[in-house]
Amino acid sequence: MFGVIGRATAKNALAVGAGLAAIGFGVAVLAPVQAVAQDNHEITVSITKFKALDKADELSNGDFFAKVTIDGKSQTTAQISDKAEVHPDWKITQAVPAGVHKVKLELIDKDVSVDDPIDINRLDRKRDLDFAVDTRTGKIEGFTKTYKSGDTITRTGAEKKKAEISFVVTVK
Repeated sequence: MFGVIGRATAKNALAVGAGLAAIGFGVAVLAPVQAVAQDNHEITVSITKFKALDKADELSNGDFFAKVTIDGKSQTTAQISDKAEVHPDWKITQAVPAGVHKVKLELIDKDVSVDDPIDINRLDRKRDLDFAVDTRTGKIEGFTKTYKSGDTITRTGAEKKKAEISFVVTVK
């Protein structure tokens, strides 16, 4: 006698409720549930400049690209051949919910057999940069100084195959 109403519209639900009430059933009609909008943001890492401080490849120019990982999801940029100083204007953007998100930035030299990570971190045996972005406050932490969304951050590696990199993290 009773059927299941799957995806009834609000108008259909009211009609069914009125029909049941007419034949003697007590019916409570509830307002349709509306989806609550998520507080979504975008984190963009823009690499504005890098400069190889020593030779990345023994026999040829380096072919550099960046890899950005936000909360475990990685994206890479196009490759650029080695020049004295490169202004690539690489941008990696990822949608994220509100909160604190882990970010890893790597500069890599593309090789035929194995890609070489380029040192952009002044810490020994740590070639990439790891930091956290808080989308609620716009703070970027994980360096000796706390930065805010839109600040230019510059880091220089200290080991063999090193580079200086400048980048901007923005939160929208």
